[in-house]
Amino acid sequence: MPDMIGVTQGGMNVITWTSQYDGIKSIAMQRSQDSVHNFATIGYVKNLKKGPQAFIDGHPNPGKNWYRLYIVFSSDLTWYSNNLKLLVDSAQLLQQKVLPPNDSLQKYASKVSTSGDFTSGAVNSTVATTTATATSGTINPAGNAPGTTTTPSKPGNTTPVIKVPTIGGDAVDPSVYIKSQYVFTNPFTGHVNIEIPEAKKHVFSISFFDQKDRRIFEIPRISEPSIIVDKRNFQRKGLYKFELLKDKEKLETGYITIY
Repeated sequence: MPDMIGVTQGGMNVITWTSQYDGIKSIAMQRSQDSVHNFATIGYVKNLKKGPQAFIDGHPNPGKNWYRLYIVFSSDLTWYSNNLKLLVDSAQLLQQKVLPPNDSLQKYASKVSTSGDFTSGAVNSTVATTTATATSGTINPAGNAPGTTTTPSKPGNTTPVIKVPTIGGDAVDPSVYIKSQYVFTNPFTGHVNIEIPEAKKHVFSISFFDQKDRRIFEIPRISEPSIIVDKRNFQRKGLYKFELLKDKEKLETGYITIY
């Protein structure tokens, strides 16, 4: 495959490339902080068709982020791409808007289109438009490590464009993807994680409701710091409201997405 190109925009890393192959079974995006060891899969590419492809890392690490693709062909042949390095300033992460879950981000990435009309990235209150062009000024080449991307696309080339809805303004309801430090959908499994470090020190309980405010089920006592709620408890895909109580007092109300 041609070298990957990446941009950092609004606290997100968007990586794009062009696939020349049919018959691909899966493409995993892997990330490391040292470019040699400790690469871990952070998600899978949704669009496996020949042509423009992309991946959105909505939660990059501050500092160095090294990326590579792990590709499995239909013949079970496996292959690693070149490495790409993107530098992310911690200040950019602090300014990041609330994003949809990882699975939804990759669905947006799968709709990548090509256009020569964009020459730089732009962010407004409701849409983050990211373009991988050499004129954007946000591409960080990876240096001289073996197999590393060092040559971005030439200015004026037709390049992939992705629009990622973010939270802000009146066009999107912030409650749809409200951030919670306690309750969230795991982007890899689709199950709901509940992380409460003080679970053994206080009495915590949680209830889940559908969009008509009907109670779906509840957990009357959360006794462990980390529990996983199987997504099958929700019976169908969609948006659900939760209400988290601490010692019978409301601690947080928010939303999770089941997909």
